[in-house]
Amino acid sequence: MVLLRQLERDMQQFQRYYKSGTCTIQNSLARGLTSTNTINHKFSFSKPKSKFESKQLAAKKHSEAERRRRMRINGQYATLRDVLPNLVKMDKATVLAETVRQVRELRKTVSDLEAVCRGSSSTKDCVFPGEANRLSLENCDNHQGLVKVTFSCEDRPGLISAVARTLRSMKGRVVKFEMVTLGGRTKNVLWVRGLSGGNEGIVMLRRALKVVIDRPILPGFSKKSYLT
Repeated sequence: MVLLRQLERDMQQFQRYYKSGTCTIQNSLARGLTSTNTINHKFSFSKPKSKFESKQLAAKKHSEAERRRRMRINGQYATLRDVLPNLVKMDKATVLAETVRQVRELRKTVSDLEAVCRGSSSTKDCVFPGEANRLSLENCDNHQGLVKVTFSCEDRPGLISAVARTLRSMKGRVVKFEMVTLGGRTKNVLWVRGLSGGNEGIVMLRRALKVVIDRPILPGFSKKSYLT
């Protein structure tokens, strides 16, 4: 009897152990399947693109780059159409040919200007304005009472009017006047007669003109807008 009860208890323990082991195995299998599904799911997102997809993407990028390049070229042609003077035809071939012609003319002009400046006896005799402000006054030896005034400075509205007022205040009268403007700068040569005060008057005129030519451009004034 005792042996029978002991055998029943052993069988119950064995059954409990077997059931718990089965649950553990099932849970492990379930977790394994879930983990496998997760790995497969992640792997599907990181799968490399096919050759067709790669070629399609490269073609799209190339097409977009080509579109941007054409837009830049068309924009540059539009700028040339606005800048070139007396342009009759607007097609690209005409615009390009006219641009080449204008550049060649400008190069020739620059060469001519450089030759003129090199041929001058000194820098101050160059007929074109320099980069720095300059002012000189000298008596003309062959003409009694005639003063030659030469100055270079930034070109701006009202410059000549201010110079004229300064000369009138010194009783001076302009008998000859030359002006060259290039690149936003101007060079002016004036022959003035009738200055009062002799040499002292020339010194006073120099001081007054220096104030005029060194006067800064007003903040609201754009040299580019004035030139155009």
